[in-house]
Amino acid sequence: MIRKHNSAADEAKEIFLNLTPMIDILTCLLFFLLLGYRSQSVMLEGAQGLELPPSHSDKGLVVTLTVTVSQNEIKLMDSHVMRLRNGEIAPQDLQGNKIVPLYTRMARLLQLKKLKPDDAFVLLMADKHLRSDVITKVMKTCGMAGMPNFNLGVARP
Repeated sequence: MIRKHNSAADEAKEIFLNLTPMIDILTCLLFFLLLGYRSQSVMLEGAQGLELPPSHSDKGLVVTLTVTVSQNEIKLMDSHVMRLRNGEIAPQDLQGNKIVPLYTRMARLLQLKKLKPDDAFVLLMADKHLRSDVITKVMKTCGMAGMPNFNLGVARP
């Protein structure tokens, strides 16, 4: 049986959609997302003459050791390790990619603190004008000493 539409009102039927359950679910989802969101900021004072690069990351910070590399020196936990000349490491302080004074100091500090490398992080604060090979040597040295996990210190814009 073929049915014919008698009027325009039959063709334009309104459909009602109950949005209340969807709004309830979205509200709960928003609540749990906001509850789970965490932001952590730590104010760190860099060494004199140290300018950190900017960051847009919001990850948490778990710091065990702090290594600061400026144009003039390398520090471990705010203690002087060695001098740099215009951001360059002296050849007598290197054995391949290992920075010997930093390695020696870090290995001794790790023995004293009895740290587990899986739970520990190095906060590396390096001047943004340093060459990448210097930063790479510092990171490799830390890894050789038993600290392969890093957080990089950066400034917020």
